[in-house]
Amino acid sequence: MVQMAKEKLRYKAAFHPILFELLPEKFTLPQLQSLYEGVFDAEFDKRNFSRKIQSTKLLLKQKDKDKESSKKGAYYYKLDKRRYAAKFHAFLNFIPNPDNLK
Repeated sequence: MVQMAKEKLRYKAAFHPILFELLPEKFTLPQLQSLYEGVFDAEFDKRNFSRKIQSTKLLLKQKDKDKESSKKGAYYYKLDKRRYAAKFHAFLNFIPNPDNLK
């Protein structure tokens, strides 16, 4: 039953921004990556994840930083819901091959 629930969550996360509902309104890329890794039970390379997610242009970079996680701090982002509605398929690039999932 748990495995079936995970599969449904993965499927829905691939086509809808439901994972963003689990994040605060403003979030960092490390928080987003951690969420994706948890849901898809896979590790993503930090630089590649950041590069790919930013290339979608679906996130709005905020001016403030999260200074609690590191000295340098990580910028906060928000999901651009209008752009996401028009280009939701861009997030499909982050979904690992189902055969590689644990």
